[in-house]
This record gives sequence, structure tokens and C-alpha cells, in this order.
Amino acid sequence: MNFSKKFLSTSLISVIDQGMLSALNLLIGMLLWRMIAKSEYGLYSLLYAVGLLAGLVIDSWIAGPLATVANVVHESARKILLRRYWHRQIFCTLWMGGLAFLIVEFIPAVTTHGSINGLMGVVFAGYVIGNGLREYGRTVGFIQSDLHTVFRQDIVYVLAVAAGLAILMFVEHIDVLRVFAVLAVSSFLSALFGRRRLRERTETIESDISAEDMDLIAQHQVTITGHGRWAVIGVIVGWLTNYSYLYLAELWLNSEAVADLNASRTLLMPIPLIVAAWSRVARPEAGRLIAAQNWVRLKKFTFLSITGIELIVVAYVGLLLLTFPYIEIHWIGSQTKYHGLDPLMMMWGGYFAVNAVRWIGTTWLMSGGAFRSMFYLGTVTLILVMAITSYTIPHWGVSGAIFALIFVEVFETIVVWKFIFPRLQKPLETASVDAS
Repeated sequence: MNFSKKFLSTSLISVIDQGMLSALNLLIGMLLWRMIAKSEYGLYSLLYAVGLLAGLVIDSWIAGPLATVANVVHESARKILLRRYWHRQIFCTLWMGGLAFLIVEFIPAVTTHGSINGLMGVVFAGYVIGNGLREYGRTVGFIQSDLHTVFRQDIVYVLAVAAGLAILMFVEHIDVLRVFAVLAVSSFLSALFGRRRLRERTETIESDISAEDMDLIAQHQVTITGHGRWAVIGVIVGWLTNYSYLYLAELWLNSEAVADLNASRTLLMPIPLIVAAWSRVARPEAGRLIAAQNWVRLKKFTFLSITGIELIVVAYVGLLLLTFPYIEIHWIGSQTKYHGLDPLMMMWGGYFAVNAVRWIGTTWLMSGGAFRSMFYLGTVTLILVMAITSYTIPHWGVSGAIFALIFVEVFETIVVWKFIFPRLQKPLETASVDAS
């Protein structure tokens, strides 16, 4: 199968898979909008963002750098690396779960959510751990182009979550604690389901590997660790840039403002999830094109990716604006509880349109191992977003938070495509000339 057909096939499976997870996320959001108070949904938004940070840290420490290296090594070396980093993933996930517990225990001291108890911390830690274990199975599947296994594992997760939510609806006990409990249990079940296949995909006998190859594997581990160190710092800075607005809105406004911001963003979450699905498939392919210095094909690949994603953004935002009155009545159950989200949705649409272009550039930089440059850029954008939101949120309210994010995304997109990516190409071209 040639490059185009293979990429199209794997992208289609990945988009269907991510669409399924996106639909589940949207279902959970709509269920909470209808069944719990806006202030409690604001709490769910804050916790979900913390859980996302935990997942991003684990992914950037292990999965991201591992994917960068694993695609340029032999099959046997790849299996050894995947098996060794499976054990590291477990340790890192447990550590992040403990940290998540402490963070949840600290939330009542800095917010208006004084009703959080110790059980919430335990359940949320379980959610972080279960999600981390499930994600590594998905990472191995993406690295080894075993998309069917990833799809089956995610079907188990979606069915388990749907069953858990159905039970909560039947007994009429839906709250933030129980929803996170359902997500945690479902993640563990999905990880257990994928465990046997994970072992098969990483099974190898180290004694059969030559001493020279083992030395190369050790060198690759050093490379992964070096990339991971910068990637973790970069992803924390990136998360602060993209999600600090929630906590600043909680600080300067109230929990209901957080609920409005997250509800309007959640309605558009299928867009970034589709972009993320594309990214998981595109990153290894882009890495091969960059390693081969096939800039013509990469340019064509970039153009097609941006065009396709922007068409999805425009079509989805238009459809959402047309159907939101129906969603208000039949899903949220009230035309006043979340009334007036249309302008926020349009602003989020503009944000995601710019974000998609920037994300494609970021994916190319990750494929080329430019984690340090990403960290420096992230630091600058974090300073910008904190400075801008400190003015726009108190003066313009919730719309001010989205405006600040759009401004920063435009700045970051220009820097990525105009300055950082061209600099990434030059050392590779110079190395090629020297080698010849």
C-alpha cells in the first residue's frame, strides 16, 4: 500500500475512533448540563482540565518522544523500547495519580468549592491512573500502526462509560464524583482488555539482540529522556497557556462563568479531538518525510491537512449554530440555564480554526524533535496570555478570555511557521550536505 492510501486508511479509522470518543465527551457534557447545577459543572470543568494536564505530562514524558524515536529504529529495538517504557508508564501514572489526589485536596482552599471531600480525591486519582494506563496501549497501537486494536480498545471504553452513565440515570444519582468514578472504572477495563495485545506487540527476547544493537537501544533511551525532559516542561507551559483562563475566570468572575466558558468550548470539542486523531497518525509519517528531507511532499501534505481541517471547522460551527436552539430545549432542558452561548461558540470556532493551523506546525516540530524551541515559544505565549487575560477578563468578562486565547494562537502560529520550522529544516539540510 503506497503512502497516500495507507495514510488515508489509518486516518479514517483514527477519525472514526476519535469521533466516537468525542461524541461520548459531548454526551457527558450535555448530561451534566441538564442534571447538575452550573457551579458543579464549573467544578467538573476545573477537574477535567487537571486530568488533561496529567495525561499530557505522561504523554510528553514517554509517548511523544518514544514515537519520535521508535519510528526510526529496527523492529526488535522498537519492541524492547515499547516494553521498557510500558513499565515506566505505569510508574509515572501512579506518581501522577498521587499528585492529582493532593491537587484535589487543595482545591477547596483556593476556590468556592468547599464541599469537596477525601473521596473525591481518591476517585479522581483513580481516573488519572486508569486513563494513563489506557493511553499507553493506544500509543503502542499508533506507533505500530495497529489502529484496529486501538479502535477495539476504545469501543470497550465507550461501552463501559455508556453503561455506567445509564445506571446512574436509572438510579437518578448523577454528580461529579460518580461521573469520574465511571470514567475511572471504564479506563481500567479498557486497559485490561488491551493488555494481552500490548504484550504480544512488545514481546521480544533481549538475549537475541546483539551487544551493538543493545548499545544503540541505550543511546535511544538517552535521546527519549532528553526529549521528554523538554517536552514535559513545554506541555506544562502549553497547558497553562490554554487552560489558565478557566482558573482566572473562577478567580475574577465565578463558577458559573467557568461553566459558560467550558460548555461553549465543549460543544466544539469534536474539532480539536479530530485534529488530535489526525496528529497521532500524521506524526510518524511526518517524521519519516522530515528524516528523508522530502520537503515537497511534506508541503503538499501540510496543504491538504490544513484545507481539510479548516473545512471541517467551518461546516461544524455552522451546523452547531443552526442546531443549538434545539439542543437548548431538548438536551439542556432550559432556554435560560445556558442562554447566550452563540457568540462564545463563534469565538471558539475562530480560535479552533487558528489552533488547527498552529497544531499542524507543532506536530511537524515534534516529529523533528524540536522540543526545546517549543518550550521557549510556550513560555513567551504563557506570559502573553497571562498579561492579556488579566485585562480582558475583568473588563470584557467571559468573551475576554477567548479573545486573549485567539490573539495568542495567531502569534504562536506566525512564529511556528515563519521562524521555527524553517530553522528546523536548515540543520537537516546542512547535515545532508556534510554527509554527502
